[in-house]
Amino acid sequence: MNTLRSFLFWKIFLINLFIIFAILGLVFFMSQTALPKLAKETYKDITDETVIRLHDQIHNITLELQELGTQIQNESLDGEIDELSDQIEKVVNYSSFVDSSTIVETDGEITGYYPSDLEEVLKNQNFADRSYVQNAIATKEIYISNIISAVTNRFVVVVAIPILNDEDEVLRVVNLIIRIGENPIFNSVIKNLQIGDAHAYIVDSEGTLISHLSPERIGENRSSNPVVQKVLDEKSGFEEVIDRRDGSMFASYKYIPTLEWGVVAQVPVSTTKVFFKTFQETLFFLSLLLFFILSVLTALYTKQIIKPIKELELAVGQVAKGNFNERITGKQINNSEIGKLSQRFNEMAEYIEGAKENIEIKEKLLMEQKEFLRKVLDTSPNFIYVKDSKGQYTLVNKSIATFYGTSVDEMLNKSEKDFNSDLVQVERHLQEDQLVMETLQEKHVDEEVLVDQNGKIKWVQTTKIPLQLVESNDVHILCVSNDITERKLVEETIRKSDKLTVVGELAAGVAHEIRNPLTSIQGFLQFLKPNYKDERYFDIMLSEIERIKLIINEMLVLSKPQAKNPEMKDVREICQMIIDLLESQANLNNIEILTEFDSNIPDIWCETNQLKQVFVNVLKNAMESMIDGGQIVVQIKKNDEETILIRFIDEGIGIEQKRIERLGEPFYSTKEKGTGLGLMVSYRIIEQHNGKIKFSSKKNQGTTVDIILPINNK
Repeated sequence: MNTLRSFLFWKIFLINLFIIFAILGLVFFMSQTALPKLAKETYKDITDETVIRLHDQIHNITLELQELGTQIQNESLDGEIDELSDQIEKVVNYSSFVDSSTIVETDGEITGYYPSDLEEVLKNQNFADRSYVQNAIATKEIYISNIISAVTNRFVVVVAIPILNDEDEVLRVVNLIIRIGENPIFNSVIKNLQIGDAHAYIVDSEGTLISHLSPERIGENRSSNPVVQKVLDEKSGFEEVIDRRDGSMFASYKYIPTLEWGVVAQVPVSTTKVFFKTFQETLFFLSLLLFFILSVLTALYTKQIIKPIKELELAVGQVAKGNFNERITGKQINNSEIGKLSQRFNEMAEYIEGAKENIEIKEKLLMEQKEFLRKVLDTSPNFIYVKDSKGQYTLVNKSIATFYGTSVDEMLNKSEKDFNSDLVQVERHLQEDQLVMETLQEKHVDEEVLVDQNGKIKWVQTTKIPLQLVESNDVHILCVSNDITERKLVEETIRKSDKLTVVGELAAGVAHEIRNPLTSIQGFLQFLKPNYKDERYFDIMLSEIERIKLIINEMLVLSKPQAKNPEMKDVREICQMIIDLLESQANLNNIEILTEFDSNIPDIWCETNQLKQVFVNVLKNAMESMIDGGQIVVQIKKNDEETILIRFIDEGIGIEQKRIERLGEPFYSTKEKGTGLGLMVSYRIIEQHNGKIKFSSKKNQGTTVDIILPINNK
């Protein structure tokens, strides 16, 4: 237990504390009675001096303004507007008292002003009703106004200067305007008179603030203030007053006869405490020192009493933080109540330490089992996952997360629709899962197709097993999907191989049976053709026979091995020959064939005629797909160090993805009258060259055919 929490400590401490504070309280009471009187006398001297100094400064300003007015009168004997305008411009620019100026006729019309930014606010204004204009005209003497609100929405003081002619008549009035809130002379006078919380201000004959430390208060009427009322009664003096706004104040005030203004300097009564602030601080620090000494002495006295309890508390705190090795030793283990309590504490700590070691061993074993199971799940190539009754994943392995292009953590607590774009398949899976959870029976799905985010297809065989939780009676579903994609590919390869075998055998028989009669028919038609005037029908028949012969030749390619004459050739030359051959046909169909051949393409080992046949088939297919014309781009470049890439890019109608997968099958074609044999022959030729042919297409955007051939194919 902490020493400060000891009851004995506080009992001794509070008694001593009461005595000390009783003495200090008496000293404070006596100081608060005597010191305010001294403070009041001091502040009277300060405010009196401030008022006298401010009175003298205002008086000097008044004399300078009157002198300035007299100078304007003397220099404007003829009173011409242009001359007066030049004078007021000089006065405003060079006098620190004057901020702006106007020239007013005796009927109130404004005939001049400076600066020019007054034009907008003085437009259509008439000053005939202004009191300062009337006073200047009536008295024929320079008149200094009270504070007024000008048309510019500023509070100003106006020095009205009557301009007289030789007959001592008033021709017009020049007004020198002092903007109280902005004038640097007035502001500096007030700011220089600030003394701590004390401040001074000037009021006119109506009690309105002409100058104040806070510019926003200029123009405020203070006639209700007791001090201002005495100034308006032409009195001067010092007294304590209560202001509704500023509270209790010590104020000195003085009347200015020449302007009928008043000067007031005041300070809050509360600031009198400044004189005994040092005394209070001294007492405060003395109190802290006595408090510290008292605390130390009391703590030392009680320390020996509460030391055993404190050690026991510290030991319990260490055990609470997990340090179960903590023990109480030494003299604290004895026959006293604290000693017996300490001994029981040691026994409890030993028991907790043993239990903690057992828990740590079990936790380590559990973590190892968890990591092992996770490795087993993530190592499996099959998809293993668990869903809850809401269809959300509660467990997934790395294989299915990788398939969907995400991570295990990202899939948890999300549903299949967040990753599978086939919503029909997602809905079917939900129905299957619901049936398994309702019937609590396994379900086997022999085969189905899953498509990842990149469109890659995977065939799987799935088993769904219900898992019923004991505590919550909630049912989850365990799904294990075996990857059978390779098996499906093998089956498809076997199917295609069988079909090719059948086609080859059929082609061999059909080609030989048809070829000889077809040659005879073609010969007789050519023989008979010159004997008839109308040869159109003969041309049609001969054209169709040529088409039949082309199909027979393609069938013969399938039925028997072709003679090969491989050699090292520049594939760019082979491709350019085919482009030159088909270019005229392309031009007729408004098709432009562009080439992009790299310069560093090596020769490859190939059979020239077979590659020509492939290039013809690909280019003709591209041209036939471009109904509205366009461009075909042929690119040849190195694919890597061992292969080259021949790429054909057209702008045709494109091919659907599901139809691309069947390209190369016999008798399957995307064209209305196609046989599918051309692409099948092309596939076989490229395979014989140990190459690959790939199609990629988007509907109505065109097709790209990539042919990859090895450089050294001996």
